[in-house]
Amino acid sequence: MNFKSIIKLMDIKTLVAGSIPVILGSVYSKYAFGKVNIFYLALLLISMMLIQSATNMINDYFDFKRGADSEKSGEEKALVSGEITPKQVLFIIFTFKLIAFFIGIFIAGETSYYILLVAILGDLISISYAFGPYPISYTPVGEVISGVTMGIGITTTVIFIQSGIFTLNTVFVAIPTSVFIGTILLSNNLSDIAEDRVVGRKTLPILIGVKNSEKLWVFNVIMLPLITIMLVGAHIYPLVVLVIVVPLFPYKSIYNFLSYDKNCTTKGRTMGLIGQVGLKYHLAVIIGLFIHKIT
Repeated sequence: MNFKSIIKLMDIKTLVAGSIPVILGSVYSKYAFGKVNIFYLALLLISMMLIQSATNMINDYFDFKRGADSEKSGEEKALVSGEITPKQVLFIIFTFKLIAFFIGIFIAGETSYYILLVAILGDLISISYAFGPYPISYTPVGEVISGVTMGIGITTTVIFIQSGIFTLNTVFVAIPTSVFIGTILLSNNLSDIAEDRVVGRKTLPILIGVKNSEKLWVFNVIMLPLITIMLVGAHIYPLVVLVIVVPLFPYKSIYNFLSYDKNCTTKGRTMGLIGQVGLKYHLAVIIGLFIHKIT
């Protein structure tokens, strides 16, 4: 086991899914309620990266045990290549979750112990994603569960930690992030559709087919600026957010996404496109909130 193997296990390209809700929640807390704790922000980022990495490892561990990764390249999976043993993976998972747990205990002690209940529920969902007789990853509801749990769950919890406030508006703010995170999993499952069929998965792309999955991907991406218009219209976001989002949004990503076949060999391209969409969209929102706050 070496550092490179651990990085491969962490699957760092997916860490944006956990980082964006933390940053957006903190920035929105400052914009809407005038409250943000930079120390909490740093701790939450560390905690979410550890939790997301541990979740990726749990998924890889059980896929490896079931033989679902046996056809995949060792360049992508450290367990398949033999760079690391299953026992070592379990040790890293335990270590990451233990550190995240202590961070959660500290933040809960400083804010509210209700945070621990939310954390425990989220942890149970992350474990059930890959573990059990009917793992979520083998069902067509993974996109919805991951989107709601990470998008709405994390964002609203971070806002509550930073401000002590939970309202319907904080839920609405999290909806675009929820759509984005669900689309990350949709991109992953669409790329792995052939391999998932072999191991008996019934993911959403398998259920609705490749063409409909591509249409859903495009619909979700288009919904990001449209939902932003609604949030501005409802006075949840200031107008300047829309002024920044409209010109910076990566519209070309939709054309690029539709220009090639989706499979395991083009998975990096597909994941890169949705990552680009999410990063540029949320960066535009954050810039807009900052501009409004300082003007």
